[in-house]
Amino acid sequence: MNIWEVNNLKEIRQKNIIRLLDKSNFLKISDVSRELNVTPMTIRRDINELAEQGLVEKIHGGAKRKSSDDKYIELSHTEKKAINTESKKYAAKKAAELIEDNDTVFIGAGTTTELIYKYITANNVKIITNSITIFNQFKNETQHELILIGGTLREKTGTFVGYFTRKVIQDIRVQKCFIGVNGIYGDFVTTADEEEGVVQQIVIDNSYNRYIVSDSSKFGVEAFQVLYETKKLTAIITDNRIAKEYEDYYKDKCKIIN
Repeated sequence: MNIWEVNNLKEIRQKNIIRLLDKSNFLKISDVSRELNVTPMTIRRDINELAEQGLVEKIHGGAKRKSSDDKYIELSHTEKKAINTESKKYAAKKAAELIEDNDTVFIGAGTTTELIYKYITANNVKIITNSITIFNQFKNETQHELILIGGTLREKTGTFVGYFTRKVIQDIRVQKCFIGVNGIYGDFVTTADEEEGVVQQIVIDNSYNRYIVSDSSKFGVEAFQVLYETKKLTAIITDNRIAKEYEDYYKDKCKIIN
């Protein structure tokens, strides 16, 4: 086979990779290898070349399509509440079903996690949070014990962060934590604010069961800061609209509850 034929085959492969990404936005190297009947090493080289051209973005074990919308911009709390509402309700209900009588749980800030309140059926739950919104929802529920962790208020999300928040949370152990995120990208969940991220990391480390609660639109989104490795999570709780490619990829890392 001459050099022209080799280059022509490579161009065809790379066009097929772009075509497949147009359909799913996310690809695993192993799946593309089977689809195009070439070795994973060849596909990895193709993805590297396409990434250098700015056409795709490499992630661990695969690639996602690069677009002008890839830069993450954090919306306000009000803006977040207005989007993907049904998906958020679905995920919140799934999270609430995991809370049992007499549990000690941490519920982190977020427009999905704050909906957990509507669906809890367990009794005598000790609920710990650093979110004003979540505190206000539970404050009149006498069947639960409620603890608000204070500190410096981040107004954009109504969340307490900073030294005093971290100091208190370091000494807390919970059976289950439910943490909202801004993105799930590659092998990590990500967050938009480093101060919130530090608090969330401490909480996750201090929890026996580590749950991320997120609607499916967050998959493939890379926010500012890496929060946690997906393989160290108990589960990602999401809705039933998650793309099959994402579900197949992440179920090898942790449990997917949807």
